[in-house]
Amino acid sequence: MFSNRLNASALPASSFLIDTLRGVRKRCCEQSSRITLLKTVTVILPVYNEARIAGKVFDTVHEFAGRNPGYEFLFVDDGSSDGTGGILREKIEQTDNGRVRLHSCAENHGKGHAVKVGVAQSDSDLVCFTDGDMAYSLDHLPNLVEALQSCDMAAGCRNLVEGQQRNIQLSRRIMGWTFNRLVRALLDLPYSDTQAGLKGFRREPARRIFACQQVSNFCFDAELFFLARRFGYRVVEIPAAVDRAHAYQGSKVKLLRDPFRMFFSLLKIRCCSLVGRYG
Repeated sequence: MFSNRLNASALPASSFLIDTLRGVRKRCCEQSSRITLLKTVTVILPVYNEARIAGKVFDTVHEFAGRNPGYEFLFVDDGSSDGTGGILREKIEQTDNGRVRLHSCAENHGKGHAVKVGVAQSDSDLVCFTDGDMAYSLDHLPNLVEALQSCDMAAGCRNLVEGQQRNIQLSRRIMGWTFNRLVRALLDLPYSDTQAGLKGFRREPARRIFACQQVSNFCFDAELFFLARRFGYRVVEIPAAVDRAHAYQGSKVKLLRDPFRMFFSLLKIRCCSLVGRYG
């Protein structure tokens, strides 16, 4: 009788222990799954004439890679003439952790070309890119990766961040508003922000989209959206906050010159679609 009471009283404790062990096992499996996933993520950072900040950017990337061993980073120097590539190469040789690489283009062809080169050199399951001047914190990357579990393309959207527009120069806001209206009119795209420099893809959609890419200037982002929609891929937008310090810096886009180039680039995308250049 005593034995039966002892066994009965021990049941709750043993049940609690079993549930605890199951919980620990579940968390370990989830962490293991996440680590396995992160081993297949390549992040491309296109850079052009960024010698002034190249060292600082590298240090930020190297520190993030140290905390997140599942990521690899690929700087693509788009034909810089100010020694950007040399600075990054020296930094990589000094640290040599095997997870930060550099590819140098002989000539400048544009940001779109630099990203395309990076995608061609990646064999990861997921490939992302972000601005090489750290306009967006690398802490956005886990959210981008998480979104790609349920879509083919994930894109940062500044309009999803409350109060974001107040941190952006007036000239940038005017150009962004105008360009967005042109994108909607010429390409019939429903997205509220095509130009944020934060995007990610699954491997096969990335290869197909970038193989068809025709635009190398700042309009290439809109072309990526256009191709993703044309091919029937699922696109998800996530909040993307521009770094507060970067928001007040001057843009490389020229307010008087580049809008005309962007307009004709959008026309080029539409024409390529009409004549079958996208397959």
